[in-house]
Amino acid sequence: MRQLASAAALAAAVSLGACSTIAPLLAGQSLAQQAPQTAADAEKALTIAHLAYQAIGVSLQDAAQSGALHGANAATAKALYDKAGALLDTADQADALADAQSVFAAVAEASALIAQIKSLIPK
Repeated sequence: MRQLASAAALAAAVSLGACSTIAPLLAGQSLAQQAPQTAADAEKALTIAHLAYQAIGVSLQDAAQSGALHGANAATAKALYDKAGALLDTADQADALADAQSVFAAVAEASALIAQIKSLIPK
């Protein structure tokens, strides 16, 4: 059941990932015209990051319970997971302030940490 929930979260994250802040600029919109779209894209990116964070959390728990992830790798993964969570908290706060650029920055950092965590989980 957890694997199904993980797969569903990742599928949703991928489907939401089609947003782009570049296309409106290429279509000739000014930055002022693009601001609402940028805010919407930041919220989509934040949603995707939260889904990825939840999915990697389930994967970490499963790997730890099965004994596949232990020792130094488990400790490293836990530290990275906690740091990614803190970055997502920062992104949530930036989103509440409508600071899209800070949302994007925090989401990018959290996503990089999630990728590092994924590399620690044995296949």
